[in-house]
Amino acid sequence: MRECCFKINLSLEEAKKRYREWSNEDVQFEIDEAGICMADSIQISEAEEGWTYFIDFEGEAFFGLSREAWIKLAMDSSVIYAYYDENFNAELVVIENGKLIREFARYEDEPDANADFGVLACEESSAIDGWEDVADYIEQELII
Repeated sequence: MRECCFKINLSLEEAKKRYREWSNEDVQFEIDEAGICMADSIQISEAEEGWTYFIDFEGEAFFGLSREAWIKLAMDSSVIYAYYDENFNAELVVIENGKLIREFARYEDEPDANADFGVLACEESSAIDGWEDVADYIEQELII
C-alpha cells in the first residue's frame, strides 16, 4: 500500500500550468469517460475552493523530491505533500505562502536521509514522528 499525494492552493487550470512548468514536461491532462482528469498515473481535481489535489496512484511520481523542489512548485503559494508506504517510509512537506513550515521524512533503509523540521499546530497533542502519523495526516488533510 502506498499513498502519495499533494494539494496546492491554486485553481485547477493554474495548478495544471504550474505543474507543467515545474516538471519541465509537456504533461497532457485528459478527461476520462468518468470525467476524471488524468495524466499517466496522476489524477487531479479541484475540491476545496482554491485547492487542487494531485494523487499519484503508482506512488512514485513525487517520492524522494527535495524540499527545494517542493518550494519551487509552491512559489508564493501553499503546498501540502505526503507519502507513506508498506516499507515504513514516509514524507511530509508543508509550505505556506512559499515558506517551508514542516518537513518530515523517515526512510527505513536510509536513516541518514531522515528529516524533521518545524511543527504544525495539529502536533500540539501528538507529534508526527512515524509513517503511521503521516498516514493519519493524509486522511485528515489530503483525502478528498
